Amino acid sequence: MINQVFKKPTGKTGVSGSFTYGLYDFKRTAIDAETKYQDLAARLNVMYQDADSYRDYNYSNRWGIAPSFKWDISADTDLTLNLLHQQEDGVFDYGVPMYKGRPAGVPVNTYYGFINNRMLDTDVNVATVALTHRFSSDFSVKNTVRYGDYERNYLTHLYNGNASAGAAPTINRTQALRLNTQENVYNQTDFVYKKPLFGHNNILMFGSEFGWEEYDFKSKNSTRANGTTTTFPISIFDPILTASTPLTAVDFSGTLATNRLTHTQTYAGYVLDQFDITPEIKLLGGTRYDVFEAQQDDKIGPLDFSRSDSQFSPRGGLLWQPTGWQSYYFSYGKSFNPSAESLSLAANNANLPPEQNNNYEIGAKFDLFDGKLSATAALFRLEKSNARTTSPVDSTLQVLAGEQRTDGFEAGLAGEILPKWDVSLTYAYLDAKIIKSNTTATGSVSGQVKSYEGMTATNVPEHSGVAWTTYHLTDNWEIGGGVYYASHRYADSVNEAVLPGYARLDAVVAYHQKHYDVQLNVFNLTDTVYYESGQTNSALPGTPVSGQLTVGFKY
Repeated sequence: MINQVFKKPTGKTGVSGSFTYGLYDFKRTAIDAETKYQDLAARLNVMYQDADSYRDYNYSNRWGIAPSFKWDISADTDLTLNLLHQQEDGVFDYGVPMYKGRPAGVPVNTYYGFINNRMLDTDVNVATVALTHRFSSDFSVKNTVRYGDYERNYLTHLYNGNASAGAAPTINRTQALRLNTQENVYNQTDFVYKKPLFGHNNILMFGSEFGWEEYDFKSKNSTRANGTTTTFPISIFDPILTASTPLTAVDFSGTLATNRLTHTQTYAGYVLDQFDITPEIKLLGGTRYDVFEAQQDDKIGPLDFSRSDSQFSPRGGLLWQPTGWQSYYFSYGKSFNPSAESLSLAANNANLPPEQNNNYEIGAKFDLFDGKLSATAALFRLEKSNARTTSPVDSTLQVLAGEQRTDGFEAGLAGEILPKWDVSLTYAYLDAKIIKSNTTATGSVSGQVKSYEGMTATNVPEHSGVAWTTYHLTDNWEIGGGVYYASHRYADSVNEAVLPGYARLDAVVAYHQKHYDVQLNVFNLTDTVYYESGQTNSALPGTPVSGQLTVGFKY
């Protein structure tokens, strides 16, 4: 999960940037400049990237610009404006086929797509305005309005069904032209009130959120030149890509496979309070109330629906800090997933109540050696009850008969263990199981029909972690390296398609000066073959050995 944060004006004046060149003709430039004049501060970020790929016939090209402004209207009031425009084009690629439940043993660059039909275009525009006012040192309010416009136009490249058996196995491919556009408007208001209660420190937070989204999705399936079929077999171990590859529809005229328009509205309010029982013990509690409405207009089929869900989502926690260097906590939260949350769900889910989620976590944090080294640990359980499953009576319908659970443990160590020697160690254990389900699927290896019940969730490694360390040889020179590790993962819901575990070794050498830095990164030093993600019939290989040289400057 990526938490995207705008780079806002800080009131300083300066410019920094970087230029990167790497293997597979990777080129990237980024500039960050800001200044301030009286009560107005401005900041500008621009980025351009152009790269080929270790995967044949793949490339990516993107550029973006993100200006931001801050106006200090008064000592207690400020207004910020953040804008973002980003465009990208590349290739829709799911990687190599799965064969007998494992990624096919072919070179990681092997491409199985349609070489004369490659398209993945994305266009993003986002504008955010935030007004903050401090009524006093104890009471403040912030109102944020965000508008987003997103467009994604692409030609898919999907594997259809399992690989064939025999001396020359093949796999079928399908392709479709797809376009999805989405437009969002949200308004969020947050109040913070800091005032002692019954002689104890207390922080009260409350606010509201209102918004709407409009999601439009169209797709058109590809056919051969004579229009006789929509599946195209290709050899797994000797793929031949020729100019006779079928032509996909170039526009959305004629018969469409999908044409849906979905509207959603969100109305929510929340209240959250942190109360200091003693200076060492803090209690946190609150709830959020959501009303989520959705309407879908299916322009070519009987999949129109309308749905409204409303529910409280409580959360609570207890924090104990017996000393300044140690703290312990417990937290609980409840949330829900409405049936229309994906904005493209079919009408057979329209009457389903929301799925329910419960999260429990207990953990600790220790700041050691005067805060130079930090250690963390957490034990948690994530539960999803009445999860959506396929009806045993009618396979076109879904029912709330499932249960999923993830039990996990995380530990981390970060900071300076000796002068000039820094480390970052993280480890995660995840036991993600489907506890109850009446959904079944045919195994890609056994050919037998199996239930999801008792299976491990897809693409979740049981063990994973990162060990990274850097050492400053001098005030200017720094070296480092580390290992990224993940145990095997299942790529399908009946646990017959497997992505093998791996350990990847990276390294870095850097030279630092006051106004510039030079850094060399080497990825996958041992040229390990590994797979980043997968599905029942496909696996996406990770990057083989590669390197990038970056020159950065700051003034």
